[in-house]
Amino acid sequence: VDVPDDTKGCLQDVHWSALAFGYFPTYVIGSATAAQLAHYCRKDLDMDAMMKRGEFGEIKSWLTEKIHRHGRRYSSLDSLLEDQLGEPLNPRYFIDYLSQKYSALYVLE
Repeated sequence: VDVPDDTKGCLQDVHWSALAFGYFPTYVIGSATAAQLAHYCRKDLDMDAMMKRGEFGEIKSWLTEKIHRHGRRYSSLDSLLEDQLGEPLNPRYFIDYLSQKYSALYVLE
């Protein structure tokens, strides 16, 4: 992906110029977790169709049942995901999401 300049590329996030690099790992962990949750939610629900119709109740209930109701019950994210989804955090879902998204946006092969 070619960007015209750094302000449209790596410097578009305020944390770079503020030297707050520590935020980036947490962004990646959150994004990877979201991709994995979406994958498993789609296995249980017709999530995309529900979202297109603006129907979020079942999705919220799924998240409540699988994730939110547990609060601090688990000692780690991996423990929670493994118990509720059957596997710990797996970057493959995020990589697949990014590949699909950017291949479509930039006509990549």
